[in-house]
Amino acid sequence: MTQAKRQEVILVVDDSPDTLGLVNDTLEEEGFNVLVALEGKQALTIAQRIRPDMILLDAMMPHLDGFATCIELKKIPDLASIPVIFMTGLSDTDSVVRGLHAGGVDYLTKPINPHGLVARMNVHLSNARLTSSAYSALDSTGQFLFSVNTQGKVIWATPQTHALFARAKAGDD
Repeated sequence: MTQAKRQEVILVVDDSPDTLGLVNDTLEEEGFNVLVALEGKQALTIAQRIRPDMILLDAMMPHLDGFATCIELKKIPDLASIPVIFMTGLSDTDSVVRGLHAGGVDYLTKPINPHGLVARMNVHLSNARLTSSAYSALDSTGQFLFSVNTQGKVIWATPQTHALFARAKAGDD
């Protein structure tokens, strides 16, 4: 185990027992807390109940595939910032681009190299912690700050700005 008191919760979503076994064993050896889902709808339900720090997501699954699952996940404000790493057998460029456009932060092809997976996870978890820290610092400033996307939709705002928008009966659009 590389870290003695790791507290991160990782949701692994895959319909392959072999992949689930390999990833689960690898992550448990590294000290991660692991949750498992066998398909996309189940993953969304679990993520809403127990917010994971990261999601490892297969692209090809029954019912709701990984691409659609990631898109749905990113629509939920409390879950949108969770880093998603795709792990799939789809290695063509179009699939990689589709995964990143869906909201994934990384894309690994199967068979999964356990050491490479953990290294990438550590980078993305560190980046997510830094981003969360920056948002927390900005939230505590007491300032009216917000950012918008290219369509003008609010993608982040301090609590003071949300309160001001609410008093003005203004939506995120």
